[in-house]
Amino acid sequence: MLFVEKESFQKWLDLYRNAWTSLDPILITNLFSKNAKYYEKPFMEPFSGLGSIKQYWEIVSQTQKNVTFDYEIIGLSNDTGVAHWKASFERKQQKIALDGVLVAQFDPDGKCRSFREWWTSQKTPI
Repeated sequence: MLFVEKESFQKWLDLYRNAWTSLDPILITNLFSKNAKYYEKPFMEPFSGLGSIKQYWEIVSQTQKNVTFDYEIIGLSNDTGVAHWKASFERKQQKIALDGVLVAQFDPDGKCRSFREWWTSQKTPI
């Protein structure tokens, strides 16, 4: 059985931060397995596979700027890591602050095969 260690999950989250803050969809797709499921919101259908995940992040890269992302690891179990995260970005003359939790399940190669997040947002004028 695969066990995610704190250091490997931290490295993955650092790469996720780098991909998001640099707004690079290619870097994001490097973090996921070929058939990964990416659940942005609990009641939405997931983005399935690298092509779908990349399309989503291409939209993100065109609609956000000045992104920040920080996290705190709050749990590890077998192939799964859980983190509390905070992010902010600018979009359409507003600053958006996000506060959320993510759950990432990994394959034996260290790629994320299932990504789920729950978050809330606050908008303020720039």
